[in-house]
Amino acid sequence: MNIFQKIVVAFVMATLSSAAFAVANPSYDDVRSAIENTLAKVEEANAALDSGVNNEAVVEMVTDARQLQKDIANNVLDVKRNQASNVLKQARTALQNNERQSAKESLTDALNRYKEIKQLYASTH
Repeated sequence: MNIFQKIVVAFVMATLSSAAFAVANPSYDDVRSAIENTLAKVEEANAALDSGVNNEAVVEMVTDARQLQKDIANNVLDVKRNQASNVLKQARTALQNNERQSAKESLTDALNRYKEIKQLYASTH
């Protein structure tokens, strides 16, 4: 009987722990909002770079955009989101190395990629 109790306790604990860690899929509005917020932050960083804001401030904006893009949770968009995130990473690295022209090109590329993600998401929903 002791073995049976251990099996039941193990089963109950496994069931409870899996239910506690279940993650609900984000809603359409959550994903759309994440895309728009990320796009707005990339646009802000791009405008700041154009207006001559110091590199540290633009790096902060790019870092914020990379954090915001993590909320773009959609299987269809994951590959494109990861690619755009890598471009933001390149922009951040260029800014840290004081390569403003390279950073500008990367931010423009990232901006276009996030616009494409927004259009793709709108067309599939």
